Amino acid sequence: MTQKKYVSIGLSLLVLAGVIIGTAWWGRAFFTSIQNYRSPLGEAALSPQPALVPQSTKVVVVLISGLGYDASLALGLPALEQLRQAGANVAIESTPPTYSQTAWATLLTGAPPETNDAPPVDLPIEDLRPLAVDTIFARAHDAGLQTALLGAAPWRRLIPRNQLDYTYFAAQSGPEADAAIMEATLPVVTNDEIQLALVHFTQVDLAGQNLGAGSEAYSQAARQVDAYLGQISQAMDLSRSTLIVLADHGHVPDGGHGGNEVEVVWQPLVVIGQSVVPGSYSDIHQTDIAPTMAALLGLGIPAASQGRILFELLRLDERNQALAQLALAQQRLPLAKAYVSQIEGLPATLPETIPAGLERAQSALAAGNIRGAFRLALLTQQEADAFILAARHRQVAAGQWLRLIIALSILLVWFTVIWRRRGMQAGSILIAALLTVGLYHVLYQLQGHSYSVSALRDFSAWPFDIARRTAVSLLAGGGLVLIMLMLAREEDWLTLLSTGYGFGLLVTFIFTLPLFWAYWQNGLTVTWYLPAILPAFWQITALLETMIAAILGILLPWPIMTLNLFVNLTRRRLDESRARAKSDALPGLHL
Repeated sequence: MTQKKYVSIGLSLLVLAGVIIGTAWWGRAFFTSIQNYRSPLGEAALSPQPALVPQSTKVVVVLISGLGYDASLALGLPALEQLRQAGANVAIESTPPTYSQTAWATLLTGAPPETNDAPPVDLPIEDLRPLAVDTIFARAHDAGLQTALLGAAPWRRLIPRNQLDYTYFAAQSGPEADAAIMEATLPVVTNDEIQLALVHFTQVDLAGQNLGAGSEAYSQAARQVDAYLGQISQAMDLSRSTLIVLADHGHVPDGGHGGNEVEVVWQPLVVIGQSVVPGSYSDIHQTDIAPTMAALLGLGIPAASQGRILFELLRLDERNQALAQLALAQQRLPLAKAYVSQIEGLPATLPETIPAGLERAQSALAAGNIRGAFRLALLTQQEADAFILAARHRQVAAGQWLRLIIALSILLVWFTVIWRRRGMQAGSILIAALLTVGLYHVLYQLQGHSYSVSALRDFSAWPFDIARRTAVSLLAGGGLVLIMLMLAREEDWLTLLSTGYGFGLLVTFIFTLPLFWAYWQNGLTVTWYLPAILPAFWQITALLETMIAAILGILLPWPIMTLNLFVNLTRRRLDESRARAKSDALPGLHL
């Protein structure tokens, strides 16, 4: 029996040490893969598409970071409301991860976060690199248009300088930076030679991140940027140019973004100008902005774009609509072929119906069948998009089946170890472990966190927050195990130590369960595709939770054993003292 306990303790130590090493390696590898993620289209040779017929002589984009759709309505911003009434009003849906830098890239490339080549999470400026996929600025530069970009410092690294004729980058974010950006903006919007300008304000995002979307600071920041928006719209000649007002993401009430909450994924879009049909329209996607800007300026569609042209917003005759849709279909064919080739590692061949559909659309246009050409081109684009999605789903699913088998095998082995080492205190250990994990999540909720990456507002502070919460929970659970062992009057030190390690092993196992789910869904690291956002959150948090639980699982059994032995020794001495006192009193009673 003693030898069996030694083996049980040794096996527990081995498993917990392996968990610590494994989660530390996995966490480092996962975060490194996120930081180094590049679009699978980054090395694809995608040729720019032919130019379209210009509909506007100038396009100015005002990007208000951090302004969600519901917040833009609730705040009653006067300048934005006036533009809404006079122009086209739409709600934009973004694709998680809803971080700033990846949203900026989506707006300029028309490509979703997975292929736009921006980092999946916001990185410091020194870690950024230029986007390797085609942008609206590249199309404008190649067409000989003058461009301007005024905004936050990260833009300096994301967009190559040779694509920009005029720039102003604020070193910091906030009200002072926005004031300086606004001062540099007015000469740009009144300069007819600059035909594409992006103006980026940051103070709303900063207030939302620090204090939440429900704070007074957030409202004040939004009102200040709205005043800037009023000045910009008044300075522009909207009879010849187009103003586009939008955001990159919203914020949850307590502040934060990156997840898929309604407050985060929906943003406002207002478009006003001579070529725009006023009204309220159905929801669109962030990927639709770049191709629509290309249609307004008569540029080729950015080569990685997966959005559509918002024809319903634009004053385009049927022929120009057909030409623009045909250009979009022409852009999709090489994109679909290149993407599938990259993810499958082999040259891809498109289904015959896709190029045949494009040829029929071109023939219909040549024959004067404008509506037929438009419908055929739209169908071709949709078939190409479906081909891309089917290939992605097929490749992801193939990896998931193998990972599911591996995850279930490891789970079975671990559960077998726990089951075989169970002892007389198995019930007590199970109760304590469940209460420990339950307490952890109660503390998590009491601290106001949500189960979303939007809760990860400060990546540097998050590990310490998890460590404190995990330590408090395990100490409370360990205290419960201690009390149960005291009540059982267990005196064998090996049994006490083995019970403590059983508790640590079971708690660690429970904390590890989300990791197996995340591994099945997303794999160990980020490779050619971005992970599903909810499993990614659990992967990030469970890695830290599991590592801290395993460390404490190794240390905690020793004080549990020591305190029990001390209590038992004290209890034994008290019992002996009472027995001696009773025996000393007995002779007196017989006299």
